[in-house]
Amino acid sequence: MGSKKFRPIILAGGSGKRLWPLSTKERPKQFIPFFGDFTLFDLTLQRINNRDIFKKPIIVTSEEYLYLVEKSLSKTGLEVEKIFLEPESKNTFSASVLPVLDALKRNKKERYMVMPSDHYIPFNKSFYETCTIIKNQFRKKALILLGVVPDNPSTEYGYISVDTSNEEIKRVKSFIEKPDLEKAKLLMKQPDTLWNSGMFFFDGKWLSDSVQLKNREMYSLMYDLLPTSELSQVYFYPDKNKFSKLTNISFDRAFVESNEENLVVSLEAGWTDLGSWHSLSNLHKEPKHGLTLYSEGDYSRTEKPWGYFEVLLESESSKVKILSVDPGQKLSLQMHEHRSETWYVTQGIATVTKGNTTFNLQPGESVEIDQKERHRVQNSGDEILEIIEIQTGTYFGEDDIIRFEDIYGRKDFH
Repeated sequence: MGSKKFRPIILAGGSGKRLWPLSTKERPKQFIPFFGDFTLFDLTLQRINNRDIFKKPIIVTSEEYLYLVEKSLSKTGLEVEKIFLEPESKNTFSASVLPVLDALKRNKKERYMVMPSDHYIPFNKSFYETCTIIKNQFRKKALILLGVVPDNPSTEYGYISVDTSNEEIKRVKSFIEKPDLEKAKLLMKQPDTLWNSGMFFFDGKWLSDSVQLKNREMYSLMYDLLPTSELSQVYFYPDKNKFSKLTNISFDRAFVESNEENLVVSLEAGWTDLGSWHSLSNLHKEPKHGLTLYSEGDYSRTEKPWGYFEVLLESESSKVKILSVDPGQKLSLQMHEHRSETWYVTQGIATVTKGNTTFNLQPGESVEIDQKERHRVQNSGDEILEIIEIQTGTYFGEDDIIRFEDIYGRKDFH
């Protein structure tokens, strides 16, 4: 029994809103070629192409992303069990459970692993070792999650508190919602506290029985969506009217938080979900990962008295820059006629003036600057301050600046 392989369910329908405007509804982050010609979805397909651990995968995605999915399948040469094409997004509960209910009609004795397709895992060998631990010590009547030891006080992830144990598979004590920065710093100091990676393993029949018991209405709605014939057909288009009746809810909220038997195994494979400009910027700083996003354009570094900026990408409706502000320096107090801005702090502490208020932003925090609103950023710390600046509007020229104060004596533009 301990040698049974897992059927991967790959979730590829998210829109990656936090990485806008790089990630859009038309082309979400899992389909962006961050690594040369390879996307996060490509790397996910390559990762589960291990026949000792995984069977052919089931892919859950949107109808509008089918051509991107097929492009990746052609590139990697991976065969799939089935592709679920959702007519609309209903979050991760239905995306995780519906394929299991369908697959049980073909095989009632399968184990599954659910995994997002937009996570970055650079060390596949460590990933396989962790999956093998779960495979060999599988618990048939439990949900087994992958946790990650935090390496910074991140506010981007949920946390898992686990029982102290020398076992490789530990019992979950509680789940902690995405914390604010102060709480994240406290969680970093607590032993046996992990990030929740959003990847989990389970027995198919156990999950089906559990959902039927706890979420009877959703179970009935999903079961009613299943095909009654042609069970071996690769593409499955759920009925749109029936699908629209499903509740928009996450797997964590609908199932995990109320499940009595949650277990966790620690994954040490360099995991990150690349869910924000902050995490993307951190990955960019380590050349070993081969991130190619920032080198696609011909933009050069522009030196300024306060440091420098680089343009990362530009379109008709937006522009993304990285600002590097030296210690003790500050930009001018200014406003813009034709654009608004969003600042994401990726390193250091930013002292921001917005209108008549001044406050500090820590790494991972952000602020929106409205069009024609006075603003300034200052680096009062001892390390370089880095900010991702996303501009939106109708004009992004450097001359769209009305300057009110400037310590460098500049009266012309930025």
